[in-house]
Amino acid sequence: MTTDSSSIDCPSGQLGIRSRMRFTGRLDIQNTESQQWSIYLYMGRIVWAMGGLHPIRRWYRYVTRHCPQVDLNTIAKLDIEESRCWDYYLLLNLAKQQQATVEQVASVIRNTIAEVLFDMIQQEETRPVTLSCYPEDVLDTSLAPLNAEQLLNETQQEWEAWRSLGLADYSPNLAPVLRRPEQLQQQANEKVYKTLTSVIDGKRTLRDLSVLMKHDLLPVMRLLIPFFRKGLIGLAQVPDRLPPLFLSSPKSGIAAPATPLIPATAPLIVCVDDSAREREIMEKILAQAGYRFLGIQDSIQALPILLEQKPALIFLDLVMPIANGYEICAQIRRVSALKETPIVILTGNDGIIDRVRAKVVGSSGFLSKPIDAAKVLPAIRKFLPVNTSKI
Repeated sequence: MTTDSSSIDCPSGQLGIRSRMRFTGRLDIQNTESQQWSIYLYMGRIVWAMGGLHPIRRWYRYVTRHCPQVDLNTIAKLDIEESRCWDYYLLLNLAKQQQATVEQVASVIRNTIAEVLFDMIQQEETRPVTLSCYPEDVLDTSLAPLNAEQLLNETQQEWEAWRSLGLADYSPNLAPVLRRPEQLQQQANEKVYKTLTSVIDGKRTLRDLSVLMKHDLLPVMRLLIPFFRKGLIGLAQVPDRLPPLFLSSPKSGIAAPATPLIPATAPLIVCVDDSAREREIMEKILAQAGYRFLGIQDSIQALPILLEQKPALIFLDLVMPIANGYEICAQIRRVSALKETPIVILTGNDGIIDRVRAKVVGSSGFLSKPIDAAKVLPAIRKFLPVNTSKI
């Protein structure tokens, strides 16, 4: 294995990826927020790509789109010998057993690779990343690997178009949320309004919407951007889908996620933090404790989303770009519907001045970082005593 670093200081934002396209084996890219992607290469061609925020959601999305005749409920009956890349070998099996055509499977593979490359390029151009090469890890190449240089160039063009729309810091894996449907109805024509309200439910990502609307991602974004800028539609994180049933079988060697199913009646807790890593840690803690979770990255978008969702408790990061935790807390307290909602400030600087200032702007409590269950759960018990039996 070889490892090195790549960052936004590179002469070309995608220098690290592009320079390794003729490598044979597995190339891993990991960012500072512990997200990881892998691409499998063979002599200048790409065999498969995986990882990222929504690997299972992505797999279901493209199988549903390109292989509509495949019954996803019966996929668990297929014989999966390779658990390390179950998604790829499952596609191989679909083709071998003639449940899907080679052309259909090739479309799933191409779209999957393009999506992973897009996310990798976005990370490498906006945040420091680490690249690792594993020449010993090679996949079956019977499904006609794709030309790496050509696909990378195409994906780079899509990324540049995405960036030109002012979306460099926003992932297509975020889900649109209707903030002000009444104003949206006034400002959008009837056809657009009906379309948006029928497909935007806060659970489908931008990529999900593009497939559902049968359009490429960029045209969908061009439709949505005016409403984003007016604050009528926001963006929120959503979890990945649950894995297929066979992944939790003893034969697969893969355990299903330990996250329990959470009832819709469970209290909703929101974490406003620009760090994806911190939101991920908080989500795991709250899910295990039986709470619903919503993460908000953009502090500017926080207030409209909070008004719409009306959470039982808010964790609010102190240090964020554009608007900090003090400013957001003061804004929340000026809204009557949220005036009594507990707000716990998160900070890495647990000083007396910060505590006093946080109290002045209306915070209910103070929690020092790093986040862990030993700190978070007692804070929740303090403000939401009715739910202590679930913790």
